Amino acid sequence: MKTGEHRDGLTADSVREYSFLEIIRRLMSYFMPYRLMVVLALVTSLVSSALFVIQPYLIKIVLDSYIIPGDLEGLWTFILVITGVYFVGIVAEYFMNLITGVLGQKVMHDLRMDIYRHIMSMEMSFFDRNRVGRLMTRTTDDVASLNELYTSGAVSFINNAGVLAGIVVVMFTLDVKLSCAVLTVTPLIYITARTFAEKIRIIYRDIRKSTARLNAFLQENIQGIRLIKQMMRSVWSLAKFTGYSEDLNRNKIQNVFYYGVFFPLMEFIGVVAVVIILVYGGGRIHEGTLKLGVMVAFLRLTDMFFWPVREMAENFNIMMSAMASSERIFTLLDNEPSVTSPQSPVTTIDNTEIVFEHVWFAYEGEDWVLRDVSFKVQSGQRIAIVGPTGAGKTSIVNLLLRFYDIDRGRIIVGGRDIREMSLETLRGLFGHVGQDPFLFNRTVYENITLDGNEADHGFINDIMKRIGAGQFVQSLENGLDTPVMERGSRLSLGQKQLVSFARAMAANRKILILDEATAHIDTLTESMIQKAIPLLMENRTSIVIAHRLSTIRNVDTILVMARGRIRESGTHEELMKLNGIYATLSRMHLKA
Repeated sequence: MKTGEHRDGLTADSVREYSFLEIIRRLMSYFMPYRLMVVLALVTSLVSSALFVIQPYLIKIVLDSYIIPGDLEGLWTFILVITGVYFVGIVAEYFMNLITGVLGQKVMHDLRMDIYRHIMSMEMSFFDRNRVGRLMTRTTDDVASLNELYTSGAVSFINNAGVLAGIVVVMFTLDVKLSCAVLTVTPLIYITARTFAEKIRIIYRDIRKSTARLNAFLQENIQGIRLIKQMMRSVWSLAKFTGYSEDLNRNKIQNVFYYGVFFPLMEFIGVVAVVIILVYGGGRIHEGTLKLGVMVAFLRLTDMFFWPVREMAENFNIMMSAMASSERIFTLLDNEPSVTSPQSPVTTIDNTEIVFEHVWFAYEGEDWVLRDVSFKVQSGQRIAIVGPTGAGKTSIVNLLLRFYDIDRGRIIVGGRDIREMSLETLRGLFGHVGQDPFLFNRTVYENITLDGNEADHGFINDIMKRIGAGQFVQSLENGLDTPVMERGSRLSLGQKQLVSFARAMAANRKILILDEATAHIDTLTESMIQKAIPLLMENRTSIVIAHRLSTIRNVDTILVMARGRIRESGTHEELMKLNGIYATLSRMHLKA
């Protein structure tokens, strides 16, 4: 594999082309756990279809055996038979719709779960390539399209296929010659439907792409609405949205055009079939070789024949939308994660020593972010990593947590290469506090206990007091049970960072990472956090990444990075005496 190539994957805009049979095979695999329901759906469908197509034959019997001969007594008896057939057919159709609808919902649930599990298993580079709006389209809009296929399209297809087969059987049972004459229009039906299918599948693929782009842009701009208003970019945003919307509109109009041509053509073919029956059948009635009841039955059967064809064409809209959605969903599911746990992973380690051995890393190709980086952190040691923006500091954290895999070298934790450990074991070692704390739309308590521990409110309150956030909790309307709203919008940045610190302390992990944890907060909150940091670091291996050099003077070792390499290392005093990069950064910090 070429260096860096594993991070070049499909984006949410990339769609692999699958054959029709491959899509059907994969969709049908989701039915396998529900075989009994599938069998019941097929049985009720066959019963419903059979009782539907037999109706013209019953009308033929009524005409030729009762009405024309004048047998009124037998007529009333036969009407009761016809009524019973209609009733049983309605009951069968009800159960068919019920079973297939429930089956469709179960399959959709399984598919949604597969997509979500797969997205959660992907490495961070996947999310670098794919915008959130497009991934949401896969999980919601595309699954909804398949839901329509399973719950209504599939029902209609099964039923209509049974109806068509039954109609052909009844036709040949009534009169072989007239059946052959009527079915001469089937090549026209096939050519029209085949051409339509090829055109419409391409259009639906384009519609799905346009919809995904529109959704991604819309979500991104709603999230960034404050910046758009602040920078007075509303006109620019509207112009971009207009372009995406017009692209979707063009594809939709093209879809309407093809349907506008297809349906009249099918109606015309139906008229041709009726004309054939009237001309050929009428001549045979005049000759005495065909009964009137048979001809009436054929007119009814022909109308019934084109009814499922027309309905299948209408459902083709659903089917093609589902095919396009299926391609996008399967493209996502076939995009295998590049960062995974080994088959026989290490699940325990003896210590928390961290070693980087000649590590090289690039996010893309050979645009190296880290170049031959080597260092060691002893168990319980506290180190800091400093350097200018873009030096590669945060990339070290990303590699430690295996959000990405290195290109060369080794990373060792507790004496084992991290690629030998399960992702759960590795990431379970680390508590992390970043510069942009993310809060979910839940309560303060739930945001602190995200790792699933069952800590009681008293324990969490005690943690908040220890980090100096007790007054902050008391100021909240419902204390720890106060909702923070989306992305913690009810809290200030400093308050969100306090919650993030409390989360790290509650998780009680063996290794602590502070990644620019005080970069964007006010002086008062920083002083509170500075008092909390020694508590967090106590009895833990700690890595601190910082721009504010005043926050790292008491660590055991400071690593100074520049252009992806470690240029200097030592204590604060040693580095100041060296009068190199660190001393320059320190003097700049004091001036600032």
